[in-house]
Amino acid sequence: MTRILALILFLLPSVALAEAQTCTTSVGGQRVNLFYEPDDAQVEANRTRREALLGGWGALDCPSYVTLRYLTPDLTDEQRQPFCLQWDKEGETYSGYAEGDRDAYLRCRTPRRGICERVNTSVQTSLAVAGLADAPEGTEGLVGGAKAVTRPGGAVVLSGAGAAVQQSIAGASGAAGAALATPIGLAAAAVSVVAVGGAVYLCSE
Repeated sequence: MTRILALILFLLPSVALAEAQTCTTSVGGQRVNLFYEPDDAQVEANRTRREALLGGWGALDCPSYVTLRYLTPDLTDEQRQPFCLQWDKEGETYSGYAEGDRDAYLRCRTPRRGICERVNTSVQTSLAVAGLADAPEGTEGLVGGAKAVTRPGGAVVLSGAGAAVQQSIAGASGAAGAALATPIGLAAAAVSVVAVGGAVYLCSE
């Protein structure tokens, strides 16, 4: 009996691995093989009926949310809710992710030329940004010429002209404004700054 029990325990990891689903996506023109659990509640919650019925794009059969997870490994499922996938139609590949509304395949409804990048800055900067939109989820207002929106997952998004966004952040915290002045450019014509989970993401056009 002890040997049988030991054999069952030995095989359990193999059984778990056998249940994992393999799928293929493409990022930056490179094919990537990913794994996910078919009974993952978050994957199902973020899969629209259209995607569930029609599947992926040809040989790219990963659920869109699995690709988004791959591109945002530092975020929790709740924190990645403000982001959508950037789809390069000509290259038939994902080019990254951005802040914005999603279509049925979690792609950005309004594609951007730029993508989001995590800013190497402090939790204090994130709190300074979040403090600019201290309001219930789903509300929005204007702060120094920039639009401030509180999104699901506790994210705060400041968007507008680069100069207006920078001025709003600098008004809340001089250190925050300085930290965001150099990365991918608040000088861009349009920019969004996303504060989520103690991190800051800068999304420029």
